[in-house]
Amino acid sequence: MKIKNSLLIFLALLFFQSVGYAEQKLTPSEVESKEKPFDAELILRRQTLIVRDIEASLALYRDALGMEVIYDQEINRPHPSQDRTQKLRLIFLKATHSFVGVLGLIDYEYGYPDHPAHQKPVRHEGFTPGNSILIFNTTDLDAKWRSIVNKEGIKIISPPKLTKYPSYDGEGVLRVKVSKFYDPDGFLVELNQLLDPL
Repeated sequence: MKIKNSLLIFLALLFFQSVGYAEQKLTPSEVESKEKPFDAELILRRQTLIVRDIEASLALYRDALGMEVIYDQEINRPHPSQDRTQKLRLIFLKATHSFVGVLGLIDYEYGYPDHPAHQKPVRHEGFTPGNSILIFNTTDLDAKWRSIVNKEGIKIISPPKLTKYPSYDGEGVLRVKVSKFYDPDGFLVELNQLLDPL
């Protein structure tokens, strides 16, 4: 009986110890910061989009995609070529990390809603040289897609569909659910869900 009780206590300790380790499991951003410290030689920290209507951009990236605003400031400075004050609004949004992979939004004429910069035609040039693609991964593409599809200024390229890519080692296949659209300023965006582990 003593041996049986000791075995039960031992198994219980193992269970609670494993639970404790599970609770201490590092998040992807913590793993990233440990693998690639911020004093590394090169970090791709942020991409900043120059936008026409920063509120329309926030409606997509903050409200529909779920990014978190970590910086939102108005900057007033003398205009470089005109006798007036230039008002800028600069916003940083994070997905999972507040230093790496941040998205910036900037309106260089925030104080002048009728400025010609805000009337510049939106170009939908597709996947051609001179354009970039913002690629987001999510674990619930269908739910986020419902939030995106009816946002003002969004132009759908293709709704979520299964796409297969060669795996990193070239031996297998990676299945990805891929959706593509233009944001209000004509930037290409992919919102994808990985169906296979990398």
